Amino acid sequence: VLLTGRRGVGKSFLLKLFKKYLKLFNLPYVEIPLNVTEENLVGGIDIEKTLEKGYRIYQRGLLNKAKDTYVLIEEINLFPIEYLSLIFQKSYNYTIIATFNPEEGSISPHFLDKIGMCVFLEKLKDKEAYFELFKFWEKEKDIENSYLENYFNLEKYINIIKSWRVNIGYDDYIWDYIVEMCVKNRVFTHRAEIFLFFASRAYAALKGDSVIKSDYVNIVAPLVLLHRIKNIEEKLKQEEEKKEDQEEFQKNKEQTQNQPQTQQKKNFQEKQEKLFSQKEEKQRKNEEPDLSNIQIFLPSAPKEEVFGLGEVFKPKRILLKKDRIVRSSSGRRTKSKTYLKSGRFVRSVIFSKDKDIDIFGTIKTSAPFQKLRGRKDKLIIYKEDIRYKEKERKISHLVVFVVDGSGSMAAQKRMIATKGAILSLLMDCYQKRDKVAMILFRKSKAEVILPPTSSVELAYKKLKDLPTGGNTPLSAGLFEAYKLIKKYHLKTPEDRILLVLVTDGKANIPIQKAGDPLEESRNICYELKNLPYVDTVVVDTEIKNFLRMDLTKDIAKWLSALYFSLEEIKSENLLNIINISKNLLYRGELKTNTN
Repeated sequence: VLLTGRRGVGKSFLLKLFKKYLKLFNLPYVEIPLNVTEENLVGGIDIEKTLEKGYRIYQRGLLNKAKDTYVLIEEINLFPIEYLSLIFQKSYNYTIIATFNPEEGSISPHFLDKIGMCVFLEKLKDKEAYFELFKFWEKEKDIENSYLENYFNLEKYINIIKSWRVNIGYDDYIWDYIVEMCVKNRVFTHRAEIFLFFASRAYAALKGDSVIKSDYVNIVAPLVLLHRIKNIEEKLKQEEEKKEDQEEFQKNKEQTQNQPQTQQKKNFQEKQEKLFSQKEEKQRKNEEPDLSNIQIFLPSAPKEEVFGLGEVFKPKRILLKKDRIVRSSSGRRTKSKTYLKSGRFVRSVIFSKDKDIDIFGTIKTSAPFQKLRGRKDKLIIYKEDIRYKEKERKISHLVVFVVDGSGSMAAQKRMIATKGAILSLLMDCYQKRDKVAMILFRKSKAEVILPPTSSVELAYKKLKDLPTGGNTPLSAGLFEAYKLIKKYHLKTPEDRILLVLVTDGKANIPIQKAGDPLEESRNICYELKNLPYVDTVVVDTEIKNFLRMDLTKDIAKWLSALYFSLEEIKSENLLNIINISKNLLYRGELKTNTN
């Protein structure tokens, strides 16, 4: 069970009450703190017993101790991915009760799908509820003592339900009903179906019923499905836009109907006079000689436009692969090994540049041999026992934006949304302390409009004034990026580079006169792919509901890059998804029997 919500909604308080309940009835549980180490989780050498016996004696980790019990976790989203992989392993049989604040970071959808039920907690909105909460806090101890008898009754009730749950039956149509509900709500994982069945069975036991009913499935469905529903933000946004258009149309209609008849006639006369004057002006121009016809065979200059900035949003978290290079730089994006004194301890190693001795690792290595070495009181440590700390810390990147400024980007004002997406990524770069560079390709060439810099303000100014118009020299843009990356790497070989290509992929101008634009682009993509210090992201700006060519997907394959559309680059904020899902729930759209 995941308790989700912002700060101050009572997540930790509920977890604390549950812990008191477990203590009250001597039920076993294990708490996993945020600063837990891998050895604490899975087990390791028991130093005291190893020193005493003279050979390695291992002790169980927290996860082994938690078998067939409850595991309580605060702020589960702040744990490293490696630790979450261990916690969610199938070999450990326990029930996880965790808290999660979406404002402080997200959880991978892979782990989120393994969570059976998600309870969303909201802040209190009226004063009376706040007053009741204050009274509860004030008399917490008295309340616990007064409800002690009720707690014992609750334990008996829960034990009866547990024993009764196994005997609950179900009709064949229930599985079809559950599957249909998951598909209709765009939840395509089998775990959702299994968890929904178990939750419905538990609710039937709670109600004292012997059969699972469809109503029980409807009641528990929000707890199981809300955090799994995909593409729900886009659905509600389209509905809101449609509603706004209808409201605007109705408003204009009412204004027209409310206008006096004389005013309508006056407006009609003014329009007629305007049309008549335009007609006269056109006739007068036709009578005069048109000297501009002399240049009719000259190619007209392509129309240039400078679009505004689109909506700013929180971009999706981009997870980049780790490498083995040890660095001295710092930042907030990707974890890397470091030989600085600061950083998070990862493991003990035999050799390290910074010579930062791992005391615990050294003692652990020498412990099995103390009896052989004739230890009496002090530890006898040899040179070969010494272990050093391997640490890691986050580093920043150079983020190179390669932006398509061709005329095709002006179609349906796509450049507005594109600029909004780039600005959102720039804000993310500022938060992660990245350097940024920007390359614009349009007409017949590409140019570096912003060399590598730490100034996001300067990047914002350049982005704001980006023009749109002309052909699409994609290969020139990629080649310019390749040259910039090679030059930057010679100066700072330790730094990692992230290339962000923003385009619709419709290349039509080659670098060489007789060249093929797509063939040139593919060759340069292969060269970029072979650079080990470069990670690539491709953002597809092509409109989904238009005639699609999907050329950017091929480019992403050539680069071995992460691929996102403009819609997919937005962060899947669980808080927003749950809020929107609840709106759909209140409208009855999560119940298949009402659709």
